[in-house]
Formats: sequence, structure tokens, C-alpha cells
Amino acid sequence: LKDFDIVFANLEGPVSDKGKDKHNLYSFRMDPTVLEALKNTGINVVSVANNHVGDWGREAYIDTLSRLKEKEIFYTGGGINSTEAEKPTIIEKYGMKIGFLGFSDVGPNDMKADVNKAGLLLASNPRFDEIIKKASAQVDYLIVSFHFGEEYKTKHNKRQEYLAHKAVNDGAKIVVGHHPHVIENTEVYKNSFIAYSLGNFIFDQSWSEPTMQGMLLNIKLSRDGDLTVRKDTVKLNSAFQPDQIIKGSEEKVKFGVKNKKL
Repeated sequence: LKDFDIVFANLEGPVSDKGKDKHNLYSFRMDPTVLEALKNTGINVVSVANNHVGDWGREAYIDTLSRLKEKEIFYTGGGINSTEAEKPTIIEKYGMKIGFLGFSDVGPNDMKADVNKAGLLLASNPRFDEIIKKASAQVDYLIVSFHFGEEYKTKHNKRQEYLAHKAVNDGAKIVVGHHPHVIENTEVYKNSFIAYSLGNFIFDQSWSEPTMQGMLLNIKLSRDGDLTVRKDTVKLNSAFQPDQIIKGSEEKVKFGVKNKKL
């Protein structure tokens, strides 16, 4: 992963030693030393918009954001208030601006970012279209991440398609999904690329083959507005570590209309 310029991942829970356990059915909180491991692997931007980020309350969430900043790992999909949560995270490489936005469609609603409250960005936000259009206008490529769908389903549902297509219509060039814990199908829609679910990358669900693998998207962006994507499959070992990569074939996606900035 260190060979890539940008490595994005979903951070499924707070990374903190603070907060109070809400005692959900599954309550996640990771040891802060995890962030050093993430950084060492090359992961440099994460989504903090998912159904487990609030498992230990706002104190742990705020602490997570602070620790990410300290380790110089970018985050998207949340913030110390709604203003930060709704702003795209922009990374500039080779003269191109790549923007990230993260949304959760599976809550938790009580962790929604507000004017004076830290929290995440929900897909139900009434300003959904405006947020994406505004972000798209600031970058050459906009990548929108969704925590959505049904767990353990290998085919996306109508709600996922609705949100993904809506994001593309608003200016997203790439849409990446997670939450089902298994790999789902991909799609090219209006010359934009959609991966409905990446599956698991590091996660302890050993009861089936589909939950012990994930999709590693290898995407190359070009100045002419096109991209090349390769869908690699990552298999986890018994310690739930990415152990084997099966390379997929490359496919080109032509966006047709070049972004004004490129």
C-alpha cells in the first residue's frame, strides 16, 4: 500500500481510550496504537462516517479526530461540527485535486454533526445534493464514500443505487461503499465508477469465505479526465490479516467530458 499516492479506508469505530460504552450489540473501540500501524501501512485518508463511530459517545469520537490529525491521517465524513463534516477533504497530487466526502446511511442518528456538535455526515442530510455539488466544483476528481446497504448481501439494493446515482449526478466521479462486510458488484454509471461494497479488509468474521475477503480497488487517475481501475481481491488469514492478493484485470473508464480544472 505504501507504493500508492493515496490510500483510503473506512475506519469502523473510534480509536480512543476515552468515552463511555453505549453497550450496543457490537460495541467497537480501538487501541490508539492502531493509528501508528495504519500510518505505517500507507493509509492516509479514512472515513469516519459509519454506524460504529459513536459506540463510545462523542468524547471518544472527538478524541479520534484529534488523534487522526496528530498522526497526519486525513479524515472525511465527520468533524468537530457540521461545517467541517460537510467540507470535502482535498488532497493535491501531481497538480490534480482529489476530493473525498463520506456519508453514513445507517446512522447513528444521535451522532449527527451539528453547528455546535461533533459528529458524522448522514446521507439523509437535506443538503445532500448541495454538499456534493459544492465539493465537486472545488476538485478535479470527487470520491464519495457511503456506509450503506444490507449486511452479507452480495448484490446492492435500490437504496444504494439511488444514493450512488444521485452522488454521480451531483458530480462524483467515483463512489465507494462499505457496510455489508462482503464484496458487492461494481457499476459504470454515466461514465463514473461505483463499487457498492468493498467487503472486509481487516475484520474478525471467520464464519464464511465472503466475510474473509475484500476488494482492493487500484485506481489510476489521469489528467485527461479518465481513470483505470483494477479490482483486486484480498484474502484474510486466520489472524484476520490481509494475507493474499489476487490481482484482477484492468478496465478503463472514460468520463467523456474533461473537468474544467484538468
